[in-house]
Amino acid sequence: MTTKPDKKTYYFLLIVLLLSFFSFLIKNILVNNFNNTDFWLFKVDFVKNYGAAFSLLHTHTSLLIIISLIILIAALIHVFKNIKTFSYSDLFFSSMLCAGIICNLIERIFDGYVTDYIRITFVAFPIFNVSDIYISIGAFVLICNILFNNESKKD
Repeated sequence: MTTKPDKKTYYFLLIVLLLSFFSFLIKNILVNNFNNTDFWLFKVDFVKNYGAAFSLLHTHTSLLIIISLIILIAALIHVFKNIKTFSYSDLFFSSMLCAGIICNLIERIFDGYVTDYIRITFVAFPIFNVSDIYISIGAFVLICNILFNNESKKD
């Protein structure tokens, strides 16, 4: 006997799909139409990143794919195992984290690198992409929730 997925499962999957689509859409629009364009706070600057953050492990693409897959699978197992206890905001930030990992993973598998294209102009900061933003925000909020939220979760 199988159980039917509930609303939260559909919500999670829909948000992952929408965020992934948006990430690829923004990348294609910016890189194909605005490369080397200077906007007020950032510049579009196409860079092939063969490594992880700050180009770490840039010669170990296969290892980065394996690590990304392990983290993604662990995150998905955790979400689906505990989805009934997750608030909708926790699901949203979990969706951000998973969508970011999925998008970077897809690029790394098919292209051999991740496309970075956002360069902040007002501070010295590494170049990044929308998927990196998803990963950073999703992970940060979820870690903060784990560390600082002692209340029981409610719908």
